[in-house]
Amino acid sequence: MERLKEKEIYQWFKSKRRKPLVVWGARQTGKTYLVKELFAQKHFDDFLYIDLKRDKDAKDFFSTTSNPDEYLTYIETRYGKKISNELPLIFDEVQICQEVLSSLKYFCQDYPQLPVIATGSLVRLSIRQQENKDSNNFLFPVGKIDSMNIFPMGFEEYLLNKNKKLLKIIKDAYLNKTPLKPYEHELALNALYEFLTIGGLPEALNVFIEEKSYIEATKVIKEVYSNYLADMDTYNISNETILKTRNVYKNIFSQLNKDNKNFKISVLEKGKSNRDYFNAFQWLELANVIYRSKIKTGKVTLPLIEETNGLFRMYLADEGMFAFQSQVSQSDFFVKDKRNTLSGVFYENYVADEFVMKGIPLFYWTGKNSHEFEFLLYNNGKILPIDVKKDKGKLNSLDEFRSYNLKSTAIKISASNFGYNKERDILTIPLYEVFLLADDIADNRPII
Repeated sequence: MERLKEKEIYQWFKSKRRKPLVVWGARQTGKTYLVKELFAQKHFDDFLYIDLKRDKDAKDFFSTTSNPDEYLTYIETRYGKKISNELPLIFDEVQICQEVLSSLKYFCQDYPQLPVIATGSLVRLSIRQQENKDSNNFLFPVGKIDSMNIFPMGFEEYLLNKNKKLLKIIKDAYLNKTPLKPYEHELALNALYEFLTIGGLPEALNVFIEEKSYIEATKVIKEVYSNYLADMDTYNISNETILKTRNVYKNIFSQLNKDNKNFKISVLEKGKSNRDYFNAFQWLELANVIYRSKIKTGKVTLPLIEETNGLFRMYLADEGMFAFQSQVSQSDFFVKDKRNTLSGVFYENYVADEFVMKGIPLFYWTGKNSHEFEFLLYNNGKILPIDVKKDKGKLNSLDEFRSYNLKSTAIKISASNFGYNKERDILTIPLYEVFLLADDIADNRPII
């Protein structure tokens, strides 16, 4: 499997100012595969990989100290390898050994030339738990590490592994600001619908490509979904919080699919408010398995910050997981008549995930009489309202939005081909080009 982060991690290694690298990410997003196989095995004759979950002796030793000198002595004698500046040193599953994370500060100070990488699932969550438990002894290496976030694969990576020719066609058309030919447009939409049901978990995609089986890919998705629920037992602080966290996670689709898409705990548990579930929301966000979008109302000012009313929407971090949770038949994504009956939240969740992967914060806008835009983006000093449509549709909320805010380009993301209405200043982006729009926004490049 190819990953876009492979180039980024190799650039980190080549940097003269590199620090120890911590690779963050949720379970089963491909962190170990990226670091061990795509980086270390591919670019080096040798490397040292230590799995702290499997290698109990190593974990027990590292738990006694954060001194890099002691680490290196132990590593050379235990594994029989001489540490050098060309030998990547990889610590995997570091969430179960906080001392390794603490040691990165001293590796940065004392051995800046050593290529040290730490990876693991739920690392941020484990750090927060340890800080609360023993703030005097645990030392997080603030300012002494480089960070890399790993997400499930987005649509670009999906095509990179599934159909590179189609990926090039889509990129060229977007670069030239031209629509695809009708048959290419249909091919691209078909690939997008395929992605909406398979998603970007590397193992699920790999099974799908190798075995050409939706059923086998779904088995992988189901297993990872169950593992996420099991993780809530391991890292939550109380049985009550475990139950609340699971309750939230299991209801992302149902909450997003109701008329008012704001997440409301009172719908799940009468007499309770979102405030009562604060720890559950925080757990899920820190674990990177959900993303939260904050509301903006009326006139929007910069910078985009969360309002005090506490309203928000929540999205699952993978399309395959979202489709699995919805319990919608996979066949509905591939039959044209059935596609028209799919809820628009499938496309909204997809767009949210593509934006988060590029580091774009999530906000949405609401006005009077149910007027809304699913997303607000900042680009070149302007706020861009974005509407996500499952079909062609019109931007019914645009006039009201512009009555509050200075006129700026509005973006419609839909199943329509690329186009631009100069008179109304409306840019139409097909669903399959969202990752390219996200690139422009993330780099603050003009979109027109």
